Amino acid sequence: MQNRTINAHHLFLVVLTALILAASATQSSATIGTIVKSDLTGTWAISLRGNTGCGFATMLATVTIGSTGSGTGTLATHGQCGDSSLSGQTFSIKTLAANGSGTAGLSCGTGCGWTFNIQVSPDRSKIALTDVSSKNPGNYLEGEAILTSPDGDIVPADLAGSWQVTLLGQGGCGLGSETVNFTLDSTASTTNATAVAKTAGCGDVTSTGNTFSVLSLNSNGGGTAGLSCGAGCGFMFAIQVSPDRSSFNLVDVTDPNNFLAGVAIRSSSNGYISAANLSGSWTLVLYGQGGCGAGAALVTFTLNNSGAATNATEANHNAGCGNTKTTGNTFTIQSLNSDGSGVAGLSCGTGCGFTFTIQVSPDRSTFNVVDISNLDPGNYLVGEAVHQ
Repeated sequence: MQNRTINAHHLFLVVLTALILAASATQSSATIGTIVKSDLTGTWAISLRGNTGCGFATMLATVTIGSTGSGTGTLATHGQCGDSSLSGQTFSIKTLAANGSGTAGLSCGTGCGWTFNIQVSPDRSKIALTDVSSKNPGNYLEGEAILTSPDGDIVPADLAGSWQVTLLGQGGCGLGSETVNFTLDSTASTTNATAVAKTAGCGDVTSTGNTFSVLSLNSNGGGTAGLSCGAGCGFMFAIQVSPDRSSFNLVDVTDPNNFLAGVAIRSSSNGYISAANLSGSWTLVLYGQGGCGAGAALVTFTLNNSGAATNATEANHNAGCGNTKTTGNTFTIQSLNSDGSGVAGLSCGTGCGFTFTIQVSPDRSTFNVVDISNLDPGNYLVGEAVHQ
């Protein structure tokens, strides 16, 4: 009888473990609970890219937010009209809904400021931002804020594994969007980076055997990294690793005439990601250039268990077409590998649409998007989606 009791108990544990694993394989880890301003207390690195009155620029704002959702910090700008570093700038969460959506403001000097729509991630460690406000004519900005690790225990070995970086910016080939895929070793370095780019000046370009190396890394996740792009070509990025080590943002604020910013998302090593994992409400922030010139966009939609939505609403703020809003658009996960990589499509009205390469984070709470498809000539878009 004792053996039967032990075996039954063992069987119960096996079944319980299987159920837990199945649940983790079929559900997003979007957490439950009301998001409030005090949840965002801490120091954040905000990477931004886009157009301002000085043309295209990349920016890094490092701000410390208090329990009221406001704080101050330094804004470093690297743009077509020069570089600057401004201390004492304010960042304030103006509105914040229970699901993490809201608005925020960032100052940029005397009489200068931007208003962003934001979406906070379920784990409160990432914020997607996009400027679609009619109050900011001529300014088209988008980016991601990442919380510095409050535990202070991030090391290069934490970044070992496969990653996808999405980038958009201006360089020697003009405007371009790009993906870079690589596998980092325990020193956070690789020589196997593959870059696929779509550019205005050089067309579609694929290069292999590039290097990506984390050159410095503080225990809070801040640091620097370098990416090669062929003989005599390379970029230097400021980076911020998320506390859960699943993503990091990148912004180039040092290389003359190169203005790049993006986000890296880790590929899932468990192979559990499926379209059903992504069901629920999402906010997608976009920046890019297309038929309406430079612009930023905010897209909200609800995915079903098949990874499809027919209720996408898109608010646009761009140079050529002004402020527009379209409803009833579709967002569809067209293909999805178990590691989170795949392809998605977004419609934007009659005869209008984009094809994105995507990478879903291991916890299913975010994914990045980038348009490098030759199906979309003249369109260069990049952004991040955050689960509400």
